[in-house]
Amino acid sequence: MSLHVETGKPFRICQLTDIHLGEYPLQENDLKTLAGIKKVLSENQFDLIMITGDLIWGKENEEPLETLKELYELLNKFDVPVAITYGNHDTEGMYNRKCLRDFESGLKHLASRNNSYIVDDRENYTLEIFNRQTDKLVNVLYVWDSGDYSNWPEISQYAAIGRHQINWYAKTSVKYHVKTFDVGFMHIPLPEYQEVDKATVIDSYNEKPCPSAINSGLFYEILSKNKIKALFAGHDHDNNFASEFAGVALNYGNVTGYNTYGDLDRGALAIDLYNDRIERKVIKF
Repeated sequence: MSLHVETGKPFRICQLTDIHLGEYPLQENDLKTLAGIKKVLSENQFDLIMITGDLIWGKENEEPLETLKELYELLNKFDVPVAITYGNHDTEGMYNRKCLRDFESGLKHLASRNNSYIVDDRENYTLEIFNRQTDKLVNVLYVWDSGDYSNWPEISQYAAIGRHQINWYAKTSVKYHVKTFDVGFMHIPLPEYQEVDKATVIDSYNEKPCPSAINSGLFYEILSKNKIKALFAGHDHDNNFASEFAGVALNYGNVTGYNTYGDLDRGALAIDLYNDRIERKVIKF
């Protein structure tokens, strides 16, 4: 599905993250998660559902596709485009990322992807938002698959964004010649999230950010290109804060699933994306 916004109105994104559905058939906590998602989507109008990883507990799930089917059948009830990137837990079990990406065909309203680039079984892509009246490009959303675990566990537990993924951004961003207000999505936050001054944040900062211990340089490229004005991550369930570093807004979504750790109320993050700013609001289940 293509993405459009009305003149003078924000493009509204529902960020779901860390849903962590367990084994099939679903148990009480997972059914409670799906009920919460249904409530948010029923009571709010969105232009895009963006899922930023850890949809399932891959290792603990003998029938992960059956579990995902439950989520996708729920999302199919709403006429809202859906986009997905994956987290470190999604492919700990029997299925790799290609299998999960192929299974996305079960979504009736999959958002149209541009500039898709797959490396090391991780897909990067862009989502383009056009003004419905003028057909002018207003925003570009950059989506990175941040991977799972590091090849060097003695240095870092979590993977870093790879050099090829950074090069993809550098080459892709220069294709867009018109001025746009762009944002990025990923599961594992960048190391720069650790530079945030805790005293300045909006919403909850309840655990130290857990990025890769290896800084591969994506943030440098983001500053260099000066297109992306905000980043949104998941991964750290006790954080849903917003702050800023070097002029880029650094945001967490809000943990969605009940079948996982974290003291925050479960919910979603509503992101109002304009052509010059973002506004955000945590929606609790």
